[in-house]
Amino acid sequence: MAKSSTEKYKLSMAGEYGVCAELSKREFDVSITMGNAKAVDIFVVRGTILRRIEVKTTRSTKFVTNFFQKKYFNPSQSHPDYWVLVHVDSNNNSRFFVLTHQEMGDVQMQRNGMNSWAQNQGGVDNVLLKHIVQFENQWDKIK
Repeated sequence: MAKSSTEKYKLSMAGEYGVCAELSKREFDVSITMGNAKAVDIFVVRGTILRRIEVKTTRSTKFVTNFFQKKYFNPSQSHPDYWVLVHVDSNNNSRFFVLTHQEMGDVQMQRNGMNSWAQNQGGVDNVLLKHIVQFENQWDKIK
């Protein structure tokens, strides 16, 4: 059965708030951006440094990233500094996978069977849980 838009929205918000909680524990100042036309999900500040984080949350083993559809591969295009992919299991336990933008692009490129970021193939980009397990809880990379 397909999930309703309300269920998807609640899961997405749960992921974003979960990421904010993890970052707050690490003494970052965080702010969720609201709306459905936002460029990133979370702003993170430490001192005078501002970072942008994109959060993708799923209950399945597939994360839809839209990486190449949003032209995140183009250096002149605004893009997140970090990606946090949140997997919520059937018991509502969350796992967090933290990637730099470069790492996300490289994982997506490998998933798509591409040789370079410039080789956009179309379709809807996604990565599987098995492609990102090495990035679990790598919060220290967010500076």
